Amino acid sequence: MRAKRSSFIVAVGMVVMMISGAAIAAGHLQASTTDVQKTYWFADESDAGGKSILTRTDTMVVATVEAANLVPGDAHTLWFVVFNEPEDCSDGVCGEDDIFLPDGNLNEAGIVAAQIAIGNATGNVAKTNGTAEFGGILRQGVLDDHQVLFPAGFDGASLLTADPDDAEVHLVVQTHGRARGGPQLATQLTDFEAACTPLCGDIQFSVHAP
Repeated sequence: MRAKRSSFIVAVGMVVMMISGAAIAAGHLQASTTDVQKTYWFADESDAGGKSILTRTDTMVVATVEAANLVPGDAHTLWFVVFNEPEDCSDGVCGEDDIFLPDGNLNEAGIVAAQIAIGNATGNVAKTNGTAEFGGILRQGVLDDHQVLFPAGFDGASLLTADPDDAEVHLVVQTHGRARGGPQLATQLTDFEAACTPLCGDIQFSVHAP
């Protein structure tokens, strides 16, 4: 997370219809809202050519990212960054300074204030045309399906502690470099900054305000 507007993998290659179908079958999309946003490059915040779709219900957030202009054959992860109390972000704009101090250490006060949680969504390998689809479901009160970097406020609570309708959700695409084979690929598609070839880094992001 290296830009003010920026922010920060269980199922591999999930598609929109699979996610939506499961949610509808469970009766979770009876009352929902959907927001579509562009994806941006971390380097300069320019348009990355993809789109991000976030559907909210009273109990869950369903995210889909259709990323473009990735390096073909590279492995990527998608991460949820949830600002449960976005009104308490440092200057009214949720971003890196709410998570990190200028010296690079975690801003624990900022994390607690905005009740920030970070967890994985999914992973995929970029196709030969540089595109990749990512999808994930974040259920309120459920942590089991996500690698969690830290839960909201360091208090061990659920990844979404507030009403999903009120949270600001950032989605971040992280590259792990060239996709490896065997068990190492699974690590690349599920873990934070893991099995990097040669480097890992956050490359694209989208922002879904409440």
